[in-house]
Amino acid sequence: MTAAYAPFHLAVAGLRDGVLTLVLVGALDYDTSDSFTLQTGRVLDEHPAARVLRLDCAGLLGIDSMGLSTLLALRRRLDGAGMALHLTARPRNLERLLTITGTHDYLIGEPASPQTEQEPAGAESRPAPLEGAPPQSGR
Repeated sequence: MTAAYAPFHLAVAGLRDGVLTLVLVGALDYDTSDSFTLQTGRVLDEHPAARVLRLDCAGLLGIDSMGLSTLLALRRRLDGAGMALHLTARPRNLERLLTITGTHDYLIGEPASPQTEQEPAGAESRPAPLEGAPPQSGR
């Protein structure tokens, strides 16, 4: 549960080189998730040149399951538009929620590049064994 005293505010920090930065302040929770969705949607519509949405989460004082659901919906919207999502300055409570729900890699992880996906998985992609370590058997 998030703190009821933390009013939510979303500020546009600007668009530079295709990166649109928004600053989150307060709690992203059941009470504020609709406002977040409306505000981010409006801002995205106003900045069609944006290719990356960067959410500065340093001022995020709390987040609950509804706030997480809202971030997941935003990620799906951005994926559909060919945009990337970067969550920066993530506070400990956000990191913990992402970790325990198994959503960390989806929300934080970078999409695989086509070049990486085409590389064969072979001995070349495994790290070299440490000097003096027993030889590894093939799997």
